[in-house]
Amino acid sequence: MSDDRTVEGRALERISVARPYFDLRDLDEAGAGIVNATIPNHPTRAPEAGAIEAAQVARHLAILGSCAAALTRDDDKRHHYLATRAHYTRMANAPNEAAGPLRAEAIGSWIDRRTARALATLSTADGRTLTLLDVEYTVLAPRMFARLNPSIDRAAIDRIEPEAERVRPTAEGLEVDAGPIPLGMCAGHFPDYPAAPVAIVMGHLCRAAGLTMAHHLGLDGQRYRIEEGRVEATGLAIAGQRLVLRARYARPVPGGHRLAGQAVADGLVVGEVDV
Repeated sequence: MSDDRTVEGRALERISVARPYFDLRDLDEAGAGIVNATIPNHPTRAPEAGAIEAAQVARHLAILGSCAAALTRDDDKRHHYLATRAHYTRMANAPNEAAGPLRAEAIGSWIDRRTARALATLSTADGRTLTLLDVEYTVLAPRMFARLNPSIDRAAIDRIEPEAERVRPTAEGLEVDAGPIPLGMCAGHFPDYPAAPVAIVMGHLCRAAGLTMAHHLGLDGQRYRIEEGRVEATGLAIAGQRLVLRARYARPVPGGHRLAGQAVADGLVVGEVDV
């Protein structure tokens, strides 16, 4: 159990993320701006293949990176760390399966007083590197964050009925209407303001891209693995907003395929991905 004197307690005071979205274990400092932790192994869901789902890698490593940056500050004030850009890379020799918990390390630094960056690595328990994540954050104090984001009616959002996902072909690929964002998707992510985590939204978008690839190539049930991806988040997808994912097939590349897409919340583009 953590308290204010543990590394976890100090980090959670500062990053405006809570459990269950925060799911790092044994968080520890390995030096100035360097932290490491154990990450639960989330098996990939079909049709994605690999040792761990890319969206879960991004989730855990982005949180770990924010901890690394936050713990270098000389005060315990809470800030919102908004992941705005990220580059995900799967190592060429990474195993397709990994038993047991995984280990992660992140090195945090500051570009300026409102911009932080982290370089994070995920490895198997026996030290084989799986993935790298280079992520940049816009860092806002709660007052500034509140000024930029209007208040919402949680009770009204909680009454919204879930909708079945709808998929339709477009001229370039597929559009997936995922319906209103439920409060549950936002649990623990900015507890004072329920916003869907960028990693989860981008995970939905990557799955839409996978469907688009299968549709474009005329495949059914084909599994895929994400080797590399670049993400840019331009806004927040708020609980209650309708989430629409637009994916398109870009072109074949050596040994694979390249896809791109946009995540749209209530008509506003909140993120783009190139995988």
